[in-house]
Amino acid sequence: MKILPKGFKIGARTVKTVIAASLAIIIANLLQLEYATAAGIIAILSVGNTKKSTFKSGKNRLLNFVAAMVIAVSSFSIFGHGVWAFSLFLLIFIPYSAACGMSEGIAPNAVLVTHLLIAPQITPQLLLNEFLLNFIAISLAFIVNLKMPNFQVELSEREKRVEHHFRDLFKRLSFIMAKQSEQAHFLHKVEDLEHYISDSLVLARTHMDNRFGDGAGASYDYFAMRATQVEIFREITEILLQIEVTVQKEQLAALTQLFKAIGKNYAKENDGQALMSQVEATLDTYRASDLPKTRAEFEARARLFQILQLIQTFIQIKRDYIHLSEERKRNF
Repeated sequence: MKILPKGFKIGARTVKTVIAASLAIIIANLLQLEYATAAGIIAILSVGNTKKSTFKSGKNRLLNFVAAMVIAVSSFSIFGHGVWAFSLFLLIFIPYSAACGMSEGIAPNAVLVTHLLIAPQITPQLLLNEFLLNFIAISLAFIVNLKMPNFQVELSEREKRVEHHFRDLFKRLSFIMAKQSEQAHFLHKVEDLEHYISDSLVLARTHMDNRFGDGAGASYDYFAMRATQVEIFREITEILLQIEVTVQKEQLAALTQLFKAIGKNYAKENDGQALMSQVEATLDTYRASDLPKTRAEFEARARLFQILQLIQTFIQIKRDYIHLSEERKRNF
């Protein structure tokens, strides 16, 4: 008979929460604060998934604490220490907190206000007591989250894999049209790359939220750029597979050379200037060629132009990313 449910696991966040809550109660007791256990409860609510989320929620809770005390003191002073005064406090405090974007401060500060509710009178010492309970809990929640895993090595490896997969797909794209049996498999590989980039983007966001500084979001910006590119690549692929290989052979040959060039030169550091020039040259070749003579040729030519325009967008996204990265380095 299993005592623990399937999936039971004591993770790092659980351990940090236990440490923060326990230390908060211990410190509150050492300072001889009233309602010391409340510090533990607030610490439990304050430990976030990342450094930035913990810091932001802690800051909002402290700012929200001031509003809670002002509203509560005013309400209790006018209507006395009763349930109706507390109800009035909640009626004002909850929508105020939500409107200010500080909803995370509603629960812990409402708990602290109940201490004012049951007190015979509200004194400066009592207000200081509530502030210290809040401050101790929030500070410990942030301290235990100072040690966070560094995903930079993994993100760098993921960047290399994305570069490799893109190069491979562009090389395959030059001959996949003639092999209908492999087209479904090729689209599946594109979908796999989409999922991989999406997962990498989540990891990069977590890494960014655990780091302070101007360079913390570099990996996130990179994968955001690649996520946009892979969407365009899928669109290019879908249009390309609609073209009959027996139509517009010369234009398809020029496009094949362009795909090979992109596959060969695809890299994080490449600013895309040479590739953009090659796209322009291919467009000039298309414009100078004879006009389509049949409906099939006309449709194929239109799709080829559409593909080239998408490739220009694909490359321009990378150029914008390079420009933004260089701008940030100069400002830093």
